[in-house]
Amino acid sequence: MTSFEKYDQRALYKIDLPEGQRRLKEAILYVAERCASFRYFGLIKLNKTLWRADFRSFYERGQPVTGRQYQRLEKGPAPVEMPPLLRELGSEGHLEYVSQKYGLVVERRPVAKGRPVLNFFSQEDLDYLDESIAHYEHMTGSESSDESHGIAWKIRKDGEPIPYQAAYFSDKPLSKDKLSELSEQGRAQGWNSK
Repeated sequence: MTSFEKYDQRALYKIDLPEGQRRLKEAILYVAERCASFRYFGLIKLNKTLWRADFRSFYERGQPVTGRQYQRLEKGPAPVEMPPLLRELGSEGHLEYVSQKYGLVVERRPVAKGRPVLNFFSQEDLDYLDESIAHYEHMTGSESSDESHGIAWKIRKDGEPIPYQAAYFSDKPLSKDKLSELSEQGRAQGWNSK
């Protein structure tokens, strides 16, 4: 068994929080409602907004906002349960879609038709959602997708789950001092790179 496989066995893909799947449904409505006036807001951006909120929250406080499982898709991370939940919200009359054309791209904009139930979210949970909404406000779906293609996305293949611990991976290059320090530690351990 490789060390990556051992890591994968300890990975947290889903974290059970009160109200489980309903948390994601209400977060979808919350984000759609808050983004109603944005120039760009489609399904790709909805997925990235939820992903950023969940993974930043996990990184900073050890607990995500929704706790739902995410997967790698071509356009970036997305909740595994998103397609059936979107259909369910639509059939319940809580969400509808408006198509908008931008050049050659047709955006499928989710529009909240009902108010989200927020009583099981803490103010901190909502703050993470709000930060994520603000972060992506002026980005197109393509720009938000491109930004989400960091190391957490790159370590997986399409359809594979992304562990919450991937929030600790950094996309920033190491400084020369840090690289030198790590090289020295490696030499002290007798490691050679080829």
